[in-house]
Amino acid sequence: MGMGGNLLRSAIVANKTAIDDLSYSLQVLTETGGTITTDGSEQTVYINNAPDGLFTPVIFLIDFTNTTAGETVLVREYYRIKSGGSYIEYKETSYAGVQDPDLKMHSLFDNRYGVKITIEKTGGANKDYDWEITYKL
Repeated sequence: MGMGGNLLRSAIVANKTAIDDLSYSLQVLTETGGTITTDGSEQTVYINNAPDGLFTPVIFLIDFTNTTAGETVLVREYYRIKSGGSYIEYKETSYAGVQDPDLKMHSLFDNRYGVKITIEKTGGANKDYDWEITYKL
């Protein structure tokens, strides 16, 4: 192989190494979720109580397929903004009656000290709500 072939091979190896380094440095999304059945109290759907460092939740999804015309549900987002501090309510969203579309999305903020999502049924019957949260590792 001539000098041009060696240069080409070196360039390919260098590019592959750079691409590998970049892909290894990217944050990876992961998720968790489940089903919660309302009971009339304010219930914690998800909590990251004390992250090891900066925590990057991306979205919270909740499925209102089971909701009928009689239900009213409050979804609240809380953040802790200092070490050892209390959770402070950031946003409360009311969902009343049948939803269209059924799937609702809440965008979440990066935080250092914790995030909590709650649900409270304030009217109607208790229902099951599937949920998912996606976050960066």
